[in-house]
Amino acid sequence: MARIFTILFCLSMSLGFSQERFSSEFNPCKLEEKVDASKDQYCHNKIRNHTKRPILVLWAKENLLMPLFWDSYVCDNNQCYSPAVVKCPEDAANEVLVDSTVNMDVHFQTDGTQGGAHVVIWVNEKDDTTKKLKIDYLFNKTVSNNEVKNIAIKMYPNPASNAFTVEYNTGLTRVELYSILGKKVVSFNAGHFKSYDISNLVDGIYLVKLIGPNDQLLRTVRLQKRSPRA
Repeated sequence: MARIFTILFCLSMSLGFSQERFSSEFNPCKLEEKVDASKDQYCHNKIRNHTKRPILVLWAKENLLMPLFWDSYVCDNNQCYSPAVVKCPEDAANEVLVDSTVNMDVHFQTDGTQGGAHVVIWVNEKDDTTKKLKIDYLFNKTVSNNEVKNIAIKMYPNPASNAFTVEYNTGLTRVELYSILGKKVVSFNAGHFKSYDISNLVDGIYLVKLIGPNDQLLRTVRLQKRSPRA
């Protein structure tokens, strides 16, 4: 009898630990296909705590697909961040009380032009980065999930001192660098294994926008320009 009780106890504990600790109210969080893209829009979402204790959650943003001149930004329970902020600061983690929720909204800045976008938000507990929740935010989305998964882009080195290279398996047409404030600094015509010269740029953080056919934004990657030490 004692052995049976022990087995049942272990099973109940394992089942309890296997349950998800937090979830999103909507996944995907989707705006309808005919939403007016001439105005800024947003997907309203919430993260719910399923544990028996308060938790602190962080998020990271990834623009998978977005037209040129569009952008996105996140509003959580603490504040709305600028489009340049791609992850929640460690000291601004969102506290989710027991059986409660916090906001996790993604806003789309459309610049008055038509198009579709796909943003991914990764959510994890501050004390555990091994388990992440992937949430898709879709706005007038025109590209299938299979097409998104098949896009492979690699940029290196990062940090870079004089130049960087972009490898890709899809129709990359332009590579554009923007300052952290959103001002375009330089634009290059894309090419396989092409080296992009940034030796004349000042040291700092830049946003590299990788643009495909029809001005479709494929990725936005942060690049650190750091001159070699003398």
